[in-house]
Amino acid sequence: MQQVDSICYYFLCRYGGIGRHARLRIWWDYTSSEFESRYLHVCYVSAGRRTMRETMLDISVLYVEDELPTRDKIARILKREVRRLFLAENGKEGLALFELHHPDIVITDIKMPVMDGLEMAERIKAIDNDVHVVLTTAHGEADYLMKSIKVGVDKYLMKPVDMSTLSRILRDMSRIIGIARELKAKTILLEEYKRAVDESNIVCKTDTEGRIAYVNDEFCKAYGYNRKELLGRDYKVILHPPVDEGMLLAMQATISSKRIWKGILEHENKRGHSYFVDVTIVPILGADGEIVEFIYIGHDVTELVDGTERLKRLSATDILTQIYNRMAFNDFLDAELQRTQRYKTGISLIMFDIDHFKVVNDTYGHLAGDEALKALVKVVQLSIRKVDILARWGGEEFMILAPEATLEAAQELAERLRKAIEIHDFSLTEKITVSLGVTTYRDQDSADSIIKRVDNALYRAKDKGRNRVETG
Repeated sequence: MQQVDSICYYFLCRYGGIGRHARLRIWWDYTSSEFESRYLHVCYVSAGRRTMRETMLDISVLYVEDELPTRDKIARILKREVRRLFLAENGKEGLALFELHHPDIVITDIKMPVMDGLEMAERIKAIDNDVHVVLTTAHGEADYLMKSIKVGVDKYLMKPVDMSTLSRILRDMSRIIGIARELKAKTILLEEYKRAVDESNIVCKTDTEGRIAYVNDEFCKAYGYNRKELLGRDYKVILHPPVDEGMLLAMQATISSKRIWKGILEHENKRGHSYFVDVTIVPILGADGEIVEFIYIGHDVTELVDGTERLKRLSATDILTQIYNRMAFNDFLDAELQRTQRYKTGISLIMFDIDHFKVVNDTYGHLAGDEALKALVKVVQLSIRKVDILARWGGEEFMILAPEATLEAAQELAERLRKAIEIHDFSLTEKITVSLGVTTYRDQDSADSIIKRVDNALYRAKDKGRNRVETG
């Protein structure tokens, strides 16, 4: 009757507590003094209550027991407890079922024919050390207990098995298994995120001092280093010299304050080639809220930057002569006027025009005229300073911006240019000459006013016979 009470108590714990709206009925019969659970039926009626299937634990169990009555009795109960149940009558059969189905929990007797429970548990743990193992035995010998500990058995139950205790053990293990499944799923998801990032991005991790602690394959491929060459080195090793210290200080200030920094950095690979990377630097915080490391995620934008630079150059360059065009010159002039007005440095302009260039085109053709324009530009470039800006103003007109040049210095430069062009052999019968106007910055000058003044000086030079320099 003790066994009957135990099972009744188990069902009351499991499906009892249903309230006054439910009825719990258990039928059993037994012969002599030994309880034999031939017919066991539980039914209850409850409005809004969970069914037995809804209360099942979402786990799979392998139950190994060589005694048939005990196996059948506990198996019938376990079928109501867990989603999937596998039964075996000895350790060898149990091991085969485990290898086939990989259940979450193994419940096994110790003393069995063919292969005992401890040997089976040891082999199962060798396959999957995370599987939960519960031993049931009628013996309490110290040897069994010590070997159970060595094997890594989770629970040890004495026979006859108390079903309420087993139920509690299964519920506890189910919670642990559920947490482990969730953790595994999240780990797999994180690995997938990492794979997605690694496949398309350059990834680097540094410690708080900026020493490289990790790089992915794309990083190694991009920079031409292997991991051993990079680990432990300062992140600055990949920055293209000269390094913009101001930018680095701003970046450091941002990430040190636990904020994310984004920007385009110019990097240098092992062969010394330069390229641009769009980088996001993320400070990683520890449990105490302090920075423990930095993650650098970037992608190569060299083609984009190069394309942008090419577009800028094209938009600022005269196609024929490959010098600055009028639009670019106006930008330079605006910038220099601002600098002059702020620092009182001064600028001068020289505007020149090819004399009678229409005759050259009409006599020799436009292709010859184009070649003459390109040759003239080369002559001028050899005569001006590196800081001077030469631009094609339009047609056969050109402009020179001479920063920090006085009127006298600009006038001397204009005269040198006039002579150099006059004596140059342009491979034409007629000589090519130019007329030049020169002016310098005056207080309150705007771009329009200084350009108008130099333009007037040029036309005075033309009116006075051409091939000469006039100031304004």
